[in-house]
Amino acid sequence: MASINNGSCTYDLTSYTPQEITNLSSPLLNENSGLIYFNGHLWTINDGGNPSFIYQLDTLGNLIREISIANAQNIDWEAISQNSTHVFIGDFGNNSGSRQNLCIYSINKLEIQDTLITEINAEKRYFNYEDQTEFIWSTNGHNYDCEAFIAMEDSLYLFSKNWLDEHTKLYCLPVSWTDTATAILMDSFYVDGLITDASIHTYSGNLFLLGYKNNGGNLYTSFVWNLWDYFGRDFFTGHKRRIEIGSMFSVGQTEGIAVQNSTNGYLSSEQISSVITIDPKLLKFDFNQYLTNGTAHLIEMNSNSALYVYPNPVNEKLKLEGHGEHYWIYSFSSKTLVYKGLVIKSEVDVSQLKPGVYLIQSGGGTRRFVRSEK
Repeated sequence: MASINNGSCTYDLTSYTPQEITNLSSPLLNENSGLIYFNGHLWTINDGGNPSFIYQLDTLGNLIREISIANAQNIDWEAISQNSTHVFIGDFGNNSGSRQNLCIYSINKLEIQDTLITEINAEKRYFNYEDQTEFIWSTNGHNYDCEAFIAMEDSLYLFSKNWLDEHTKLYCLPVSWTDTATAILMDSFYVDGLITDASIHTYSGNLFLLGYKNNGGNLYTSFVWNLWDYFGRDFFTGHKRRIEIGSMFSVGQTEGIAVQNSTNGYLSSEQISSVITIDPKLLKFDFNQYLTNGTAHLIEMNSNSALYVYPNPVNEKLKLEGHGEHYWIYSFSSKTLVYKGLVIKSEVDVSQLKPGVYLIQSGGGTRRFVRSEK
C-alpha cells in the first residue's frame, strides 16, 4: 500500500472495466498475439503455427491489410513491439522450455508504411537466456517462456511468463546483434499471474504489463500492472499498481496491449475455444485516474519536510539540503513527472527544464522551485 512517494510504492489493488470496441470478426485474427499502435493504426500478429504475416487494423478493429514476411517462419510468435525506426516480432514462445532457437525479427517501419507493400523481408536474430542451462522440462512447468517485450532505441527488454512461480523476469538485449546474443537477467517481480504482453509510453516512461491468472478450473481473470517513476531502465524499482480488468467471459484471453499516449491505449484478446467459444476482442482503456491523480496526491501530502532547496528561482544548478540519494521533478500545474535522477554533490542540474514552476522531491520531502529564464 502506498504511504510515501519515494519511488517504490505499491498501490492498492483496483478494478477497471475496459470499453469493448468490437469483436474481431476476421478469422485471420482469431489467434492474435501482441499489439502495437503507430501512425493512427494498430498492428498485430498471430501466434505459433500460423502464417508469417503482420496485420494492420484501424482503431475500430477492421482489418485493413496483411503483409507477408517472406523470409520468416512462425514457430511461436508471441509479441510485437516497436521503437521509432523498427517493428520487432518475438518468436520466443516456449511452452515446453526446450527451445534453443529463440529469435527476434526486425522490420524497417518505412517498408510497411508503404501502402502498396504486401510482402517484405525481416532481419532475424537468435538469442538465449543467461540463466537457462536446462532444457528438459514438462510443458508449462518452467520459468523460460516469454510473450512480452518492449523496444527502446538502443535495447530490447523481455518480460518472461513464469509458469512455476508467477513472477516475471526482466531480460535485456541490444537492439541489434550478430551471431547469437545472451539475454541478460536484470531483475524479477512477483506479478501473481502470467504476463502476455507489454507496452511503454517512451516519453513519460509509463509501462504496462498485461497478464491473466488461472483461478482454478481454467477460469481466467485478466490484469494490467502499471509501473512508473522507476530509476533508469530498472522498471521494477518504481511505483506499481495492479488493475483487474475482467474475466475471460468479458475480455477473453488477453494477449495484446498497446499504448496510444501516456495513460490510454488498446487491448486485444484471442479466441477461446473450449467448452464455450468466446470471440476475439478489441478493447480500449484509460488509466489516467490511476497514474496522474495518485501521484499528485502523494506529492501534496509530503510537502512538509527537512528538504531545503536554493537558490530559488534557479537557472542551472539547484542545491539541496536534507535530500536523499535520488530526486524526482514534477510539473507544479499538472503534477506529472518530468525528470528524475541521482543527486550529485547535493546538486541537481535543472538547466534542461523549461522556465516555469516545479516540485522537486527527495528524501521523503517536497519543495517548490522556479526555473528562471536565462
